Amino acid sequence: MAFTPEELAGARRLNALLNLLPRYHTDRRWNARVVQTVVRAIQFLGPDRPSHSNEVASRTITAGGRRIGLRLIRPAGTRRGLYVHFHGGAWVMGNARLDDGITRPIARDCRVLVAGIDFHNAVDDRLDLALQDSKASVEWLVDHLAEFAVERIILGGESSGAHLAAEALLHLRARGKAKAVAGFVSMCGAFDLGGSQSLQLSTGKSLVIDGPSALRNLQRLTPSLSAREAKGPLFADLSGLPSALLVAGSLDPIVDDSILMSRRWQSQGGNACCVVFPEAPHGFNRLPTNLAARANGLVRAWTSQTLDQNARGL
Repeated sequence: MAFTPEELAGARRLNALLNLLPRYHTDRRWNARVVQTVVRAIQFLGPDRPSHSNEVASRTITAGGRRIGLRLIRPAGTRRGLYVHFHGGAWVMGNARLDDGITRPIARDCRVLVAGIDFHNAVDDRLDLALQDSKASVEWLVDHLAEFAVERIILGGESSGAHLAAEALLHLRARGKAKAVAGFVSMCGAFDLGGSQSLQLSTGKSLVIDGPSALRNLQRLTPSLSAREAKGPLFADLSGLPSALLVAGSLDPIVDDSILMSRRWQSQGGNACCVVFPEAPHGFNRLPTNLAARANGLVRAWTSQTLDQNARGL
């Protein structure tokens, strides 16, 4: 993928501003609680109104013995499939509604029903509960596809959400239910819970998030997991999985996660693609740059193409 001088220059200007700002420390639980409280207050004061083109609904399901929230965004017209989205937030903060800026355009442009998962935020360091919610909710959705009038699923996630989406996909395969999944999408995903080389070598100078803090966050969370899951989906058997698109930023401390995950997925299944955007920090797709717009557009175009190919049996 080629990038124009204007796109790169715009990203560099914003990066210069980001460099002046403090980095977010993902291992500090007090700031996660503060951010979550502020987000909930803003969302409470701002009524949840549907857009002109899609309708939003909240639903709580019981799956795996736990109550899990779903945020459903319905497209106009016939649904081509279901896009299951896992939000980011270092596993400890965020919610599905906070990702409306990403998921509403997916529902609209790809003409899919979007189900954002409100899984357990592991501010208590119980990553195992977040993983349990992710697996149970996706399996529940697969078992209820007829209720939503769809046949195919795209699993997607951002940052820590991509990790949860990948583990949910591996769970579906183990349960013999992965055939309903047409594709997997990751944006700045985290797949090596031991810390990939780029994270191990990162410093406090990385943009947006503090690299060493992100590594310490993993060290806080992984003791709640066991066996292969404590290492991350990068170390799982990736054979027999659907096609995957992994998008990353070259300045992201966890850029190696996407690169290595794509290589292993490609070597075992021959159906993975990784696009690394230059001058792009962690979570760059949310920034006001042309590169961000291209990254989000790439995800929507890939999703539509993957659904079309799956419908034709290609």
